[in-house]
Amino acid sequence: MLTEITNLQSLEVITDKGLSLGYVEDAIVDLEAGEVYELLVSETNEELVPDGASVGVPFRWVQSISRVVLLKHFPGRVKRKENFELPAVAADGKRRKLRVVKKTHGEGGVDRLGWR
Repeated sequence: MLTEITNLQSLEVITDKGLSLGYVEDAIVDLEAGEVYELLVSETNEELVPDGASVGVPFRWVQSISRVVLLKHFPGRVKRKENFELPAVAADGKRRKLRVVKKTHGEGGVDRLGWR
């Protein structure tokens, strides 16, 4: 089933635990691959995201889209970390928990919190 990306805007996003995360504000699209990369979710639940900040949710976490966007994975309460640098490779090779970090998307783009 194909859907226009504009139909995603303002849909409620529900976590795998049945909690409301927020509402789709925008979608980040990889034009070369022709795929949706992530959904920008705003008006987020302050119990899940500090200060109700906007977050980018990887599209691979989306289970289904109908009247709402249902996620098949969400890491729970997100921690906010200011001023970070991504390591090229983790020193111990282990996977890290996802955290929300503040960064600007594009020149003049939306201030949002991205996943790390």
